[in-house]
Amino acid sequence: MADKNDGGDKTEKPTAKRLRDARRKGDVAKSKDFSAALGMIVWLALFGTAAGLLGGQIADFTTMTVERAVSQPFATTLPLLGWSAFGLLLGIAGMTLVPAAIAGLAAEFFQTGVILTTEKMKPTLDKMNPVEGLKKMFSMDNLVELAKTLVKAMLILGIVVLVMRGAFGALGELLNAAAWSPLQSSGPQVAAQVLGLSQSVTLQLLGWTTGVFLLVAFADRIYAHHTFIKKLKMSRRDIRQEHKDSEGDPLLRQQRRQMHEEYANQNAIGAAGTANVLLVNPTHLAIALDYDPAACPVPVIAAKGEGPLAAAMRARAEEEGVPIVRNIGLARTIFATADTGAIIPEPLFDAIAEIILWAKRARAGDAPLHREDAQEFGI
Repeated sequence: MADKNDGGDKTEKPTAKRLRDARRKGDVAKSKDFSAALGMIVWLALFGTAAGLLGGQIADFTTMTVERAVSQPFATTLPLLGWSAFGLLLGIAGMTLVPAAIAGLAAEFFQTGVILTTEKMKPTLDKMNPVEGLKKMFSMDNLVELAKTLVKAMLILGIVVLVMRGAFGALGELLNAAAWSPLQSSGPQVAAQVLGLSQSVTLQLLGWTTGVFLLVAFADRIYAHHTFIKKLKMSRRDIRQEHKDSEGDPLLRQQRRQMHEEYANQNAIGAAGTANVLLVNPTHLAIALDYDPAACPVPVIAAKGEGPLAAAMRARAEEEGVPIVRNIGLARTIFATADTGAIIPEPLFDAIAEIILWAKRARAGDAPLHREDAQEFGI
């Protein structure tokens, strides 16, 4: 029976390549509520640390405005007050808006990292299709966004009702106490208490609202990641096709491997024809050794081969008059412990040095081109 998931059912998790392609297009798992929650945390921290400073600056500006309006002509006072108000606004913006903007950027970077893409800005037929627009309007994502908005609104409304109920009770007690006290003695004290109550109420509202945003952001982060992975899920057929596109057709891969092997074999056969000496086993293994004191003080393995390749290397060496030595133990040791292009292992220096000297005499005609070692070397 065929596997039911072998067709177009998207039941498999997205591959790393599919995730990279989605990121390249600007599609990542991102929660808008997470950024909003981080912004609320920053606002809460700013209010807790800078509310007194900002309140003092606003009070000083108000006092200065009243004093100058009474003591100086309007034409003289207006430019000074304008510049003072501008400086006050810049200070407030620097203490509130700039940290909030930095927090928003930090939240985006934490969720997605750096993404530079223009794919989202490219015009597509889907973006201009009204039917697709209606589908997106009533999509599950928009319904979830609506549900989150309603939940946040109801929770924040409940927070406001509870906090303000307690605040109105405290304010009533303050006003009631002030009504039975002399105005000159109780006025400044009541004003200070009302200001403290206002700050306390604002801090409570910000604190509880931040908690709501964090709760929603945590749930939204999980949902965003879940929907993102679900959107990119693949079928087994998709995975096979992706692998085929990445690695190429199996037949082409086999042809490339075959061509690579043929190329490597040709190089090995060519190296056997130009080597200083060929070490054989006698027919199963062949190792071409090069020795050029000017390039390297130690003999180098120019090529290795086994089976048919070893036979071809031996045939080429015989054609080119390369000295051939048969030493089964030495050939097996080098073949198993050293790679092509590497120098001879140090324990074999003495044995190979003697063979190189023999090959030099053989090329000069002072020794036969073929040699079979009676006492073989092995490790």
